[in-house]
Amino acid sequence: MAATPTPKCPIRIGEPCTLCFPGASGPQDCGLVYLVQSDPEWRDQLADKRREVRSREALAG
Repeated sequence: MAATPTPKCPIRIGEPCTLCFPGASGPQDCGLVYLVQSDPEWRDQLADKRREVRSREALAG
C-alpha cells in the first residue's frame, strides 16, 4: 500500500505544509502562498531563498 505524500510548503522551504493559513487544504489554496506569489518583490525574495537553500544543500553533500 502506497503512503500518501505530504505536500511541502512553498514558503517555508523544506518543511511540510501544516495548513497554517485558515481554510487552506494545502499549498494549492493557501492565502499566504497566493500573497507571496502575487507580489513581485516577495516572489523574488523567495526565489533567492530557494537558491540559497539549494546551494547550501549542494555543498553539504
